[in-house]
Amino acid sequence: MRIALVCDYALDRIGDAQAVVLREAELLRSAGDEVVVIGAAQPGSAPRPVPPGEAPILMAAAWVIPGVEMPAIRNSRALRARLRRLFRERSIDVVHVHSEFGLTAAAIRVAQEQGIPVVHTVHTFFWQGPDLRRFDRVAAAAVRGLARVLRGRPPRTALADTPRAIDAAVRSVTLDAALEADAVISPSAHQAEALRIAGLPEVEVVPNPMPPRAIPGVPLQAVELPLQVLWVGRLTLESGILEFVRAVRRAGEDLPPGSLVARIAGDGPLYAEAREVAGTAAPDGGSSIQFLGRVEPESIQPLLRDSHLLAVTSFGLDPQPVVVAEAFRAARSVLYVDPRLREGLAEAGILCGSPDAKGMAAMLRELVHHPGIVVERSLRTVTASHPFQPEQHLRGVREAWDTAARRAADDDT
Repeated sequence: MRIALVCDYALDRIGDAQAVVLREAELLRSAGDEVVVIGAAQPGSAPRPVPPGEAPILMAAAWVIPGVEMPAIRNSRALRARLRRLFRERSIDVVHVHSEFGLTAAAIRVAQEQGIPVVHTVHTFFWQGPDLRRFDRVAAAAVRGLARVLRGRPPRTALADTPRAIDAAVRSVTLDAALEADAVISPSAHQAEALRIAGLPEVEVVPNPMPPRAIPGVPLQAVELPLQVLWVGRLTLESGILEFVRAVRRAGEDLPPGSLVARIAGDGPLYAEAREVAGTAAPDGGSSIQFLGRVEPESIQPLLRDSHLLAVTSFGLDPQPVVVAEAFRAARSVLYVDPRLREGLAEAGILCGSPDAKGMAAMLRELVHHPGIVVERSLRTVTASHPFQPEQHLRGVREAWDTAARRAADDDT
């Protein structure tokens, strides 16, 4: 088949949508499909090519949306004309989008004009805006205005079950975009249920894939202290990085020296603040925190193999972090705080008692004193990783394509 994978984000940035797009391209090409990846060119950035295969086709962004570092691409007549030519020249069979802004809005419109089925993978329906208090409604209006500028119109849906107007506005953009597709994929069951409640009648659950070229890791046989915990991601408020740093410090206050090491891979707006919080720890405490800065995606597997455990500390935000699939590929368990994250984690993860620093610190101390828990959960990743296997992901994606093709054909008749 001939597939167009479309994403509004810059493909050289670490993110769930970008990782899944690049992995799907690799999987599909390995299976004999023809794939064109269409992404955004962030100003001043040089994205890497998709290995193996041709480099992505990048659409230039005139500016970057402040705060989220997302390239801003408008659903313009010129963009649609370029996509129209591209889809015809490549004889595209399916357009599979992985975001919901200007570039993907243009791709969906062109696909519908040409009778091409559209599949949409929703990477998060749980957007969380800043707490702006009395300016909340003003910010929500700004989000709807930005959607009009990028997508060509404001969202036609309205959500009222969120505590803040800005969250409702951003989620409405996601829901509105998903309603345009012939089939919708969610990487997790709990997000799929949220989308159904919001108004999407059918959502396919297809967990995110492991990195296809990574060699499967070997489960731990023992843990020698210090317990080494890896944290990977953007250092933002919603990622829980500050609570994690405080938890490591707090756990170290009650542990013998050299018992716990936390390594933080990534950058972001809270990088300096996280280092400042970590730097206030007592020099002779039981824990230490190392900041690795931004790392390349191919470095994640070696870092995981050199660690005993991965920490995922976001709460109420992620449907299913891609880094969980990375951890299971390396045969490492995951310390997590959000009980809604079930795929694989219910079997092989380690859930903290609460998402705050107190709950994480208590579990870290428990694991230092009883490292056999980490070993046992590492062994469980062998079976828990099944839904994340590349062939399973590809099977689910193809089923969604078939569903989309049937619905698109019904619409034509």
